[in-house]
Amino acid sequence: RSYDKDIIRINSQSGKGGVAYILKQNYGLDLPKKMREDLSYAVKDVSDIEHSELSPDWIYKIFEERYLDKNDVFSVPEAHYEQVEDGIISHVTIEDKDGKREVTASGNGRINAVNNAIKDYFDLDYEVNTYEEHALTKGSTSEASAYVGIKTKQGDQYWGTGVDNDIIKASVSALVSAVNNLLVDQKNS
Repeated sequence: RSYDKDIIRINSQSGKGGVAYILKQNYGLDLPKKMREDLSYAVKDVSDIEHSELSPDWIYKIFEERYLDKNDVFSVPEAHYEQVEDGIISHVTIEDKDGKREVTASGNGRINAVNNAIKDYFDLDYEVNTYEEHALTKGSTSEASAYVGIKTKQGDQYWGTGVDNDIIKASVSALVSAVNNLLVDQKNS
């Protein structure tokens, strides 16, 4: 029997690990453990509907459509930061269907300050319960990938991913993607 290194079958037993392996080996993405579970259900749903094996590119497309640079409801085209004695003040430009507006908020760091601005703007109540980041390749010019998980008071979990040369921009993009997923879900409920 011949062995084809490009074929990896993912079944219900290996789903989370198998999908994570595909993304790490082919795209350098090392998803947080709980995010792997969420993605594996999405991949399984597509596979069941299509009655087909999914290629690594197809799995990446599902990942990309679900988590990467989501801006269905709003985007953050710009954010500026001020270092103050007890943390950071962010000046965040939020763009949505009503136009652009600058929102100012403080936090213990840049991402926390941006998060507080978004929560204030949309009057949302959630907590960031997962934040992870890593370089996609080696070297000082590598892009960074950031993953953000947010959880509502009702226990609903939402994920986002951002990729950029600047880790802060990647992190803000991941946060924006997660909150967009929350807002879209609320709109559809």
